[in-house]
Amino acid sequence: MPRSRLRDDFLFDASEFHKKMTVVEIDQIGVITLRPGVPEGLRRTSTLLRTFLRSRWAQDVIGFNRAELDAEDLDGFLFGSDRTALRALAEPLRELQNNRCFYCDGRIMAEVHVDHVLPWSLLPIDGVANLVATDPRCNLGKSASMPVLEHMSRALKRESLPTIASVSRIPLLYKRTESAARGAYAALPTGSVLWRGVGNYEKHDPSHTHEW
Repeated sequence: MPRSRLRDDFLFDASEFHKKMTVVEIDQIGVITLRPGVPEGLRRTSTLLRTFLRSRWAQDVIGFNRAELDAEDLDGFLFGSDRTALRALAEPLRELQNNRCFYCDGRIMAEVHVDHVLPWSLLPIDGVANLVATDPRCNLGKSASMPVLEHMSRALKRESLPTIASVSRIPLLYKRTESAARGAYAALPTGSVLWRGVGNYEKHDPSHTHEW
C-alpha cells in the first residue's frame, strides 16, 4: 500500500476526525466504536499502556510547568499510590508505634490497618507523613472524618519517617502533607466537628492552629 494511503486509525474509524476540530464537532460525532479485537487487546496490554501513558503525562506536566516543581513524587501526586503498595507500610509503622494504634494507643491485636490522617477523600496524599498504623476499630470509626489537630500534629512529629519512606519506597511527602494540613484546618469554620476517637468528637477551634 502506498505510504500516502496508510492510516493511523487502527483502533477505530477516524475518518471524521481532523487536527483542528472544535469541541462542538467532536460532540457531534457521538460514540466511537472500537474495531473488532481492540477491546481485548487493550485489556491484555493494560499494564504496559498504563505505565507508558502515566510516564508521558508526567513528562507533559513537567514540560508545561517550567517553574520549579515539587518533584518529590510527581507520579504519586498525579495518580496516587497503589493500595497494595501502601500495605508495605503496615509493619514498619506498627514497629514505629510499638505495636500500638496511633489514635487510641491500644495494642493492635488484630490485623494492622494503614490510615490516612488527612482523609484521602478530602486530600489525596499517599505520603508516609500522612499515614499511620491503626487497629481496625479506629480506622473504620474514623472513616473519612477530619481528625482533631492533635492527631495531625503528632503524625508530623514522628521520628524515623524518612527511613520508613526509604525502605518502603513510598514517598515521604512531608512538606506537602504539612502544607495541606495547615490549609485544611485554617479553612475549617469555627465549630466544625473533628474526630478524636471512636464515638468521640470535638469542635474545631481555629485559635489552636498555631500550636503545631
